[in-house]
Amino acid sequence: MRWIFRVIRGRGFTDKDSTGNVPLVVLSRIAAARLFPGEDPTGKYSVRGPGGAWFTVAGVADDAKNGGLTSDEEPEIYFLRRDVADDWKDRRAVLVIRSALPEATMAGFLQGAVHNLDPTVPVEMEPMTETVNRLADRPRFETALLGFFALMGLAMAAVGIYGILAYLTSQRTQEIGVRMALGATHANILGLIATDGLRMVLPGGAVGLAAALGLAHVLRALLYQTSTYDKLAFVAVPVVLCVVAGAAILLPVRAGMRVQPASALRNE
Repeated sequence: MRWIFRVIRGRGFTDKDSTGNVPLVVLSRIAAARLFPGEDPTGKYSVRGPGGAWFTVAGVADDAKNGGLTSDEEPEIYFLRRDVADDWKDRRAVLVIRSALPEATMAGFLQGAVHNLDPTVPVEMEPMTETVNRLADRPRFETALLGFFALMGLAMAAVGIYGILAYLTSQRTQEIGVRMALGATHANILGLIATDGLRMVLPGGAVGLAAALGLAHVLRALLYQTSTYDKLAFVAVPVVLCVVAGAAILLPVRAGMRVQPASALRNE
């Protein structure tokens, strides 16, 4: 007999337990911590069952996400089906089967086995990968949608920075020519135009980072096994924005450095 939960202390149910008279339960890690804080619950009496009998804890299982992939783990108590009152039982049974056989072969075998027991019982089957993918469809779509808007915002910011700096550089052609005629080097021109770009990028980046920190809790429901204030994300995003801003500044800077003093003064 195999169980879908992973036992981390004590033991799970066995075939002998199914025919025995001792009422047993398996507690999840969270349930064990709440009912027996700081203790080993194995072998102790736990919850009272529907028949009034006290159940003995056979073991402790790892926590499970029975409410969905993105939900928090909740306390779980596992009973043998024979120990559950009729009004507690669901009208359907769910089996999780691991097999090395092909899916079609296994499906045919299970349908035949159930049909031999009761031809009126409907059987629905699907691979575990499809079940998990269905649960992940909505988070995956929301993540892709947010990523798309983030990418579009990054592209628009880069185009905007480039357009403004290119315009400012074209308006300062004569100034750059005069500066170079008076001895300014390419490094001086580079610093001049890059400073204008940084004056726009740094304040905007600071405001955006502050807004992200303030609104991070809004996205908490969309995160899976990721901290709301993930250090890597809050470091990586500003670095990426700086790289994009640097690339947007580079072309106007190169255009400014190619200005010839004589040409600039002649246009003036």
